[in-house]
Amino acid sequence: MNPEEVKEIENAGFCSWPADEQQDLDRIIVRFSNGYTKRANSATVLQQQKGNFSSLVKQCEHYYQKKGLPCTFRIPSFSQNEALDNYLEHKSYTLLDHSLVMHKPIEKQSLSTINFQLRTPEQWIDSFCRLNSIDINNQHHHLKILNRIKDKMLLAVLVEHGQEVACGIAVISNGYCGIFDIFSHKNFRKLGHATKLLNGLLNWAISNGATHSYIQVVANNQPAINLYKKLGYKTCYEYHYRMKLK
Repeated sequence: MNPEEVKEIENAGFCSWPADEQQDLDRIIVRFSNGYTKRANSATVLQQQKGNFSSLVKQCEHYYQKKGLPCTFRIPSFSQNEALDNYLEHKSYTLLDHSLVMHKPIEKQSLSTINFQLRTPEQWIDSFCRLNSIDINNQHHHLKILNRIKDKMLLAVLVEHGQEVACGIAVISNGYCGIFDIFSHKNFRKLGHATKLLNGLLNWAISNGATHSYIQVVANNQPAINLYKKLGYKTCYEYHYRMKLK
């Protein structure tokens, strides 16, 4: 992909997973969302940084210290910030969550329509928690992110024979459909539900004017990567986090 397309994916990702606060600190996008997900609570380094890394890092550290969170940098591969990455390692920033951004064009595709159960953010969070067997009381900030999304969005739950089996989110920003929070119930995996869910989300995206789709996945999640490759996604760039744990 060319640099402009990569930039469009990054911008779509910021819009589709909106932080409570976001500001630009000299070509670094600093985001805060009360600690829910690293991508909404980190400083994304979009362009190559040169010169005084100490001043830049201290500025970000001060921002997150005021928020009560560890300072976390998100470093995409396209930004060519190996020197900054090495500096952060020297300053005891821990490397976390090497991830891939996978992309596919979706124009002129014919995918089967899936009869999702469409949910409000509150209803979708309830289903998400049941499928994951997690406490809904810990998902307050997750729900706040969903309620902040301004772009066209589909909150979907796949039901088979009266049983919720999978859930996922699609958000369209400037023609790019981001896929988020894909999850299948542990008792219904390897039965094709995730594929069915993703195809349905993409069909919805196409019918609502999207021409591209992207998805972010941790690099060691090989089953998910295999699924996305099967559906035609290809890695377009990578990123990782550096977090000050001490």
